[in-house]
Amino acid sequence: MGRIAALFLFLGDALAIMLSIVLAYVLRSIVLEPNDIALSRYLLFWPFYTPLLLFAYEGLYTNRYDFWQETRLVLKALVLALLIVLSFLAITKHIEHYSRFVVVMSFMVMAFVLPLQKRMLKWILFHLGFWKKEAKIYGADPLLEESIFGNYYLGYIEGEGDTIFINSRSLPIQKIEQILKAQIQQHHELYFIPLLQDFNLADSQILELFNARTNLIHLQNRLHDKKNVLAKEVFDYLVAVTLLLLFSPLLLLIAGAVWASDPKAAIFFRQKRLGKDGKTFMILKFRTMYENADEILQKFLQEHPKSLEQWEKYKKLPNDPRITPIGKVLRKFSLDELPQLLNVIRGEMSLVGPRPYIPKELEKMREAKEVILSVRPGMTGLWQVLGRNRLTFDQRLRIDIWYVYNWSLWRDVVILLKTFWTVLKRDGAH
Repeated sequence: MGRIAALFLFLGDALAIMLSIVLAYVLRSIVLEPNDIALSRYLLFWPFYTPLLLFAYEGLYTNRYDFWQETRLVLKALVLALLIVLSFLAITKHIEHYSRFVVVMSFMVMAFVLPLQKRMLKWILFHLGFWKKEAKIYGADPLLEESIFGNYYLGYIEGEGDTIFINSRSLPIQKIEQILKAQIQQHHELYFIPLLQDFNLADSQILELFNARTNLIHLQNRLHDKKNVLAKEVFDYLVAVTLLLLFSPLLLLIAGAVWASDPKAAIFFRQKRLGKDGKTFMILKFRTMYENADEILQKFLQEHPKSLEQWEKYKKLPNDPRITPIGKVLRKFSLDELPQLLNVIRGEMSLVGPRPYIPKELEKMREAKEVILSVRPGMTGLWQVLGRNRLTFDQRLRIDIWYVYNWSLWRDVVILLKTFWTVLKRDGAH
């Protein structure tokens, strides 16, 4: 990483911390009472800036991370820094000289300001040329190239630089060893993309066997651990209840609009789906199709045979004739899915997980069903945020298997945030 870019990133973080302190200070005067402690006392309180040291320790100024991985490191550092600050104030007995509200709120604001600031600053530095770094990929594929060279947050551009990526998935073993031995002597940064596709090694523990000169990678299915399952269920329930309360006026408004479009038809659409362990349940959605939807579809496919191939491949149509006018609006913003919050509260679904399959797809799932149906289906999932209608059924299966094998609560949070962004962009939904 260039020294100029590292300096800008460090200064950007410092300014973001100062801004967070100011916002927390102002918020206290609005929510509680006017501040009786000078703002300068907070801004000059050095323990507030311990996140900078922790960021440096985590390599945020020397390594390049994807946005979500770096955000996770930032949040971990902020939690530790808050504990350090509170401990310092308690030990030195200076706690009475500072508002607890301002101290805690400053770190809460930092959790939002710092990731946003980093994203904006890296975009600016990249387009100014300070964050660009040439790299070369051996054994590239289009998705890998897009993920590396199309990600300004990483900052890599195609060229003959000092960074090499070796994709073991598209190269024979002998070729990989040949490239590794030749390139490791010449380049400072050498990244090796492992052969295993269904396992995320970022969170794995790597053990060293010194005498054998080899490594052992510890893999585990976290959803086989009862503590993790309980954490996921508690998270699902609390968030679902909160969202149901927040969205209740919107739910009533949508229900009224669906009813007004056809008072004789049902407001909700219920359909059998495969749940955990293959047990079926009735999924809830707002009705978005006409009552005689099947007849309309068959007639349309007969009149438009070119659309038959797309229907057979994706089970989706870009201009589906079965969908009502209000249904098009609901589907465009995925609002028809909101009643599934009730499925989550009843324990039939999860907020995040493989999207529920219909019973007739069970045979097509083949051996994948053992993995995918070992967890509750989700209101949203990795398939949703990766472009659901652009992916084939087999690609969907692989994505769902990857999610189950590599689950973490943090990834659920990331998928939820990405879902909101995908809905706002109206990307991948028909």
